[in-house]
Amino acid sequence: LLAAMKALTLLSFSIFFCLPSSLLASGKKGPGAAISFHLQGSAAEAPRFARKVQTIAGEHYFRKTPEASTKDVVAFSSFPATDNRTYGLVFKLNPRAARRIETTTTANRGLLLLSLVNGQAVGVVKIDKPIKDGILVIWSGVSELEIKRYDQIFPRIGEDPKAWKKRLKKMKKHKK
Repeated sequence: LLAAMKALTLLSFSIFFCLPSSLLASGKKGPGAAISFHLQGSAAEAPRFARKVQTIAGEHYFRKTPEASTKDVVAFSSFPATDNRTYGLVFKLNPRAARRIETTTTANRGLLLLSLVNGQAVGVVKIDKPIKDGILVIWSGVSELEIKRYDQIFPRIGEDPKAWKKRLKKMKKHKK
């Protein structure tokens, strides 16, 4: 599954990574568990609607209002990143957010999409074709602690909801 998603996403995007920078994240469900995806904006939109972010692809403006955020995620999965220090994440969006991302990526080919984890810029990809499956990927830069926090608010992709609730109860017992 991961290999298929990775291949599909690699075909869908030209990948760049960005240096840490701060933007406001929205859709936060719990402490340390926010995720948001922001479309490239313009200098004309700043400072009210866009903020400048330094990325490896250069300095760009990104809209403050996310195209998708924590509240839009229904499941996730993690995988070791190629940097051998951090992890990547795969997010499955709810149907409404999936349609919004498809519309956004269809209308904005050639622009960048920035991913934020807890308000920190983690990655940026160039949109080269529409995302039709409601799956968004962050390729690296996520800590193990952040994954543990996501585990508390989202089931894993393909995980039975009852099994997830059981796993949550176990996690809470181990904390005590």
